[in-house]
Amino acid sequence: MASKPPALGTDSLPDLPADPTQIGEAGFEADPRVYMDRVTGTWRFEDDDGAEMEWAVLGRKWVPVIDEDLVRAQQAAYSVHGVDEDAPAAPVLARENKKRKKEEVDYTSGNVTPQPPPKKNKSDKPKRSKNTAVYVSGLPRDTTQDEIVERFGKFGVLEEDDEGEAKVKMYADEEGKFNGTALVVYFKEESVTLAITMLDEAELRIGEGGSMRVELPDYSSERWKNRKEHTAERRVVDKAKVSRRLKKMDRKIAEWDDEDGFGPQLEKEELAPAPPQARVVVLKHMFTLDELASDPALLLDLKEDVREECEALGHVTNVILYDKEPEGVMTVKFRDLVSAQACILKMNGRYFDKRRIVAELYTGRQRFKRSGDDMSEEVDDAEKQRLDEFAAWLMADE
Repeated sequence: MASKPPALGTDSLPDLPADPTQIGEAGFEADPRVYMDRVTGTWRFEDDDGAEMEWAVLGRKWVPVIDEDLVRAQQAAYSVHGVDEDAPAAPVLARENKKRKKEEVDYTSGNVTPQPPPKKNKSDKPKRSKNTAVYVSGLPRDTTQDEIVERFGKFGVLEEDDEGEAKVKMYADEEGKFNGTALVVYFKEESVTLAITMLDEAELRIGEGGSMRVELPDYSSERWKNRKEHTAERRVVDKAKVSRRLKKMDRKIAEWDDEDGFGPQLEKEELAPAPPQARVVVLKHMFTLDELASDPALLLDLKEDVREECEALGHVTNVILYDKEPEGVMTVKFRDLVSAQACILKMNGRYFDKRRIVAELYTGRQRFKRSGDDMSEEVDDAEKQRLDEFAAWLMADE
């Protein structure tokens, strides 16, 4: 507690005492109101009204002593609900935490105690995707489950139930007969995108006509509301059985991911380097010679259309139209084997301008004819006329 000097007569003293640092200890005799507060280490004095003043060294003036109760009342008036006023600010807290971590580990010594890894919450576990199924419509009424499994299994591993059967749900009408729609469930979400790209508007049975629709299922639509398999209560799951099934599916994925991306994995002794021509797809019946003769612009338009459609399957490096082939031959060269295989699956058997396309891999033995391969003496008059007409058409557009 501060000790005050004995009170003396103050009638002739000024309202505010002089600078106590200049007066010194002898100043107490000159102005008995000034004293040294031993607790705070500051000079203070009490005026005639009983108000206590404190000397501010920096400002070189007397200021009222702030009462701690007044400070707490002021803080309460401006406090924010839910905010700890005693907690340090975020940047300060971050620096303190960083400093504390450095102090906890002594890197100069040989005994560094490793910090235990943070505990993982259940929410940190990766969640299985919900979009692993495709909804198929437009299937033939006599479709079998094996046909669906074979056709859709080319684009990914199908999910299996507890009995090891592929998860393919074929829906029936009111009479119990297959209505041409099915739900196919894959193990990986990536397979869904590939299946939709490759099989939407394609044929289930190549060559028989009729196309199927492959799309993401919309479980909020009317068609799903009354189906028991989507409204049933959640059943108890055997974790051990699920674990065994997931390991089995992982093995299937490893087998499915072979050299060309289709079919089961070959044995090591059966693997052989694929020839370069395995990346080239031959398309037949894409045009007729009469169409090329009647429309000089068809050659460029057709090449551009084919390139654009094949680019959706993979990187295309070259497209050639053989305008001297009666079978309407074109070739598409891809950068990788998988894209070439995907092109065959998508294009083979499709109908283009009432002609059925044939798509096959280039064997390296076929020889196709086109203009410009031999322009010396073997170009006949008809070919020259066609080229002249094409040149005239180009000049007319300019």
